[in-house]
Amino acid sequence: MTETSAFGVSGLLTLPDGRRLHHVSRGEGEPVVVLESGLGGSRADWGLVLPGLAGHTRVVAYDRAGLGRSDPDPARRDLDRMADDLGHLLDGLGAERYVLVGHSLGGPIIRTYAARHPARVAALVLVDPADETLGTYYTLKHRLLVRGITFVMEMLSRAGYRKLPGGSGRDAFPPEMRAEAEPELTSPRALRAGRAEAAALAYGLRRLRDSPVSPPPVPITVISGARSRAELVAAHRAFAEAHGRHVTAERSGHMVQMDQPDLVVEEIVRLL
Repeated sequence: MTETSAFGVSGLLTLPDGRRLHHVSRGEGEPVVVLESGLGGSRADWGLVLPGLAGHTRVVAYDRAGLGRSDPDPARRDLDRMADDLGHLLDGLGAERYVLVGHSLGGPIIRTYAARHPARVAALVLVDPADETLGTYYTLKHRLLVRGITFVMEMLSRAGYRKLPGGSGRDAFPPEMRAEAEPELTSPRALRAGRAEAAALAYGLRRLRDSPVSPPPVPITVISGARSRAELVAAHRAFAEAHGRHVTAERSGHMVQMDQPDLVVEEIVRLL
């Protein structure tokens, strides 16, 4: 089953429990690049990256449960559950090996999947990823802040405020991309899904911290936004020293794929 999308050829994959995951695809070839968004994000987070990759291989971005056009999930949205959904998507896409790219929360998601299924992973690109070694994620203050922000955004959405914040890379989207992304990302349904991800964040990261998983022996690149928190960049550097290559996006904050999409494309293509 297909739909129309400004981001690529759109399709719906039915999971074993009957839920449907929406994804978009561009280009042809293998290994297939699969893009995993950050907390509460969707395929729209990769709108500026998709066109640049499509000339090199097939690239797929998707909406996690409850986000974009994907069905909601009644189960707890922790790392294991999200990695399982990613695995079902990869099974449905039918390629032998994948380059997995994860932004923010997407970093731990693709690392969790890669540790379970190393033979299916050709390379990893972690874009300003969340890192389980940071104590910030486990404080009550941080949990209340993240859940409070998503709750307030949901209430604003219910009251009719449906605008994306200005100043992000989405300002550079073609009009058709922005027109498609804005109502989806600001809907009460999507914000509720983001709140569910936030609620399980500390639990998933704590499990990853207390039971570390080793990445497969494949090329790994970690990209840090230069304007991200210093302690997060330091954690990125330490991970890269142990497992791969570290790149600093000098003009970027946390949303590197929007601030410097060409850099993200360059690093992915280098691994291809």
